[in-house]
Amino acid sequence: MSMNKLSFTEAKQIPITDYLSRLGFEPAYSRGYDSWYHSPLREERTPSFKVNTRLNVWFDHGSGDGGTIIDLGAKLHHCSLSEFLEKLSNENLHTLSLHREPPRIHPPENKVEVLSVKELTDPNLIHYLTTRSIDLDTARLYCKEVDFQIGERVYSAIGFPNQQGAYELRNHWFKGSSSPKDFSFIDNNEKKVALLEGFIDFLSIGKIDTPEFKELVMNSDFLILNSLRLLNRTLRVLQDHKVINLFLDNDAPSEEAKVSLKQKGIVFYDAAPLYTNHKDVNEYLKVLTKSKQGQAISKRRSHGYRR
Repeated sequence: MSMNKLSFTEAKQIPITDYLSRLGFEPAYSRGYDSWYHSPLREERTPSFKVNTRLNVWFDHGSGDGGTIIDLGAKLHHCSLSEFLEKLSNENLHTLSLHREPPRIHPPENKVEVLSVKELTDPNLIHYLTTRSIDLDTARLYCKEVDFQIGERVYSAIGFPNQQGAYELRNHWFKGSSSPKDFSFIDNNEKKVALLEGFIDFLSIGKIDTPEFKELVMNSDFLILNSLRLLNRTLRVLQDHKVINLFLDNDAPSEEAKVSLKQKGIVFYDAAPLYTNHKDVNEYLKVLTKSKQGQAISKRRSHGYRR
């Protein structure tokens, strides 16, 4: 045992970025106080692991986990918090300075500012919906056309409101949101709820006419996370329903979310096997739509040949 064992308070002052660097992990990019990494805890293509250097804490947006250097070390080394503290104490830590708030060198990240909200009419946005096989009437029922500004530039996107009146924003090239970020809830006063990750999946689900899908979404409320990291925020809404049907993506973060729900005592039906060979509900809809279009073309050609 180390004669100079660190206390938890002392350990938490070690900069997480320094410790990750010693392990061979460097940030993909930094913005303000935030350094973004490819997660050291799992495989991923897009950096979603953030370290806030001012607070010296981390958050993994893919899994929803976060905390101090001690929480991170325990996960990395598959040990208890006390065991990791012992490991830190036995390492040569004189090269790791205690955490101090760094000077803010980078300018603040440009934020999304909503300028106007109106009915959905922009041809480019409508074409985007078409590429996603989304019904325009359904989109207009739940979405708006939002003009927003980032820096000095103004753009337009399909806007889907959340519980706090902000918008999830999508167009051909942009995927983001205005603040504050929150989940969305379509309350039809039902005892059944369908849980989805994003609003494109929500707009898709009603157009899928297979018997299994129709049965699951009939007479249902709809809870749209807008981000898996907001899952814990929705627990009260889920607990208010007798039947919970999950339509999450077919990927590792979604599987982790299901495990988390089970650990919290949430009983649900997992609908993902209905579209098991597809990334998500919308991709499944696009494949079904393309198949129907192909069948319709073949049918027309067949009738024309007979004549």
